Amino acid sequence: MLDAEKFDPAAHVAAAAPAVGLALDTARQAKVAAALALVVRIAAPALAVPVPVAAEPAPVFRP
Repeated sequence: MLDAEKFDPAAHVAAAAPAVGLALDTARQAKVAAALALVVRIAAPALAVPVPVAAEPAPVFRP
């Protein structure tokens, strides 16, 4: 489970960027880390909701 309080976006970007072949300068790494931190804050409440193992996605989304 993702813990938004303990997640370190700067460390994640520093480790993941070279792994996928991205050469980011320090300023760009900081911007990407800031965006990732926001994504984690937004996603954390949704990821905290337990999903039963038997749950299946709907075949067609109808709002």
